Amino acid sequence: MFKAISINNKEAWDTSLKGIQFYDFYHTWDYNNTTFKNKEGTPILCVFENDQGKIIFPILKRPIDIEPGEGYYDFTSVYGYAGPLCSQAISDNVIMSFTQEFKIFCNSQNILSGFSRLHPLLDQDTLLESIGTTMMNSKTVTIDLKQTLQEQRKHYRKSNKSEINQLRRSANIVWSDKSLDDIQSFMEIYNSNMKRVNAKDYYFFNEDYYTNFFNGDGYDAQLLFVEIEGSKVAGAIFVFCGETIQYHLAGTQEEYLRVAPIKLLLDEIRLLGTEKGYKHLHLGGGTSRSEDDPLFKFKRGFSKIFVDFKIFKAIFNQEKYDELSNAIRSKSTNFDENFFPLYRNSI
Repeated sequence: MFKAISINNKEAWDTSLKGIQFYDFYHTWDYNNTTFKNKEGTPILCVFENDQGKIIFPILKRPIDIEPGEGYYDFTSVYGYAGPLCSQAISDNVIMSFTQEFKIFCNSQNILSGFSRLHPLLDQDTLLESIGTTMMNSKTVTIDLKQTLQEQRKHYRKSNKSEINQLRRSANIVWSDKSLDDIQSFMEIYNSNMKRVNAKDYYFFNEDYYTNFFNGDGYDAQLLFVEIEGSKVAGAIFVFCGETIQYHLAGTQEEYLRVAPIKLLLDEIRLLGTEKGYKHLHLGGGTSRSEDDPLFKFKRGFSKIFVDFKIFKAIFNQEKYDELSNAIRSKSTNFDENFFPLYRNSI
């Protein structure tokens, strides 16, 4: 049986996650509801289940506000790593049935195309291969918390070890109570970082986003600061869910970039996560696909374990997709043929 669960039905959404062998906070109702309130799209949890297994797929349905696209939609995924999930015992028949029902659903909703970022710690290809195309995007970095602390530290870049030791002597770690003052302090640090690297609007979040996010009960989101001489010089949000800790958002005051105080927080969470029995501390990737990306180079100073970050693309109505894409192409002087979906080049 296939069903599409609305963001207005928290109970049904939460119930559908039961029996799934692994899910992260990106799949929870609470995080999707935060996304909804941030006006990124309307979250829908697509669920197929029978006596042979279950598949769920969270999507964000968006209207296409360009001519001649009125009345049509597409979908994307929440900020982070989502994609479909399945129960532990899954058969090819369940995947085939899910594929058929999902396509029927998209066509019934006038959904032209779909895009989703996939979870680097999961193999989701087999769940999607008959719906669209999955492809490699970049690498992300993860720390294996199942290893001993000593084994983990062997993966550290040599300079990290000495710099973290220095930071432990000169700085303090502060676990925030996630008060409005602390949220505003973090926003000031984080937004300043994003402006410095000319980040797109997509990477900025308002005060309500943080308040709603921290109030979610489907995961444990923690805000930490590094203080030097009584001043908050860096901050980071880590999200604990299931067996995984995600390094979500972070920022450092510009005058302290050389000191890299975030290193102290990453090391502290590594120690805590290992102690608490978590399996992964996923640091994510860079801001580009390049292996020379500065953020990626920073993260790989903590681990030599790289995992594939893939994306998913699908077209459900090729004729209308081409019509919209050609309409935008004819008006654009800088049309990117690699953009997906093509008709959102100018949106």
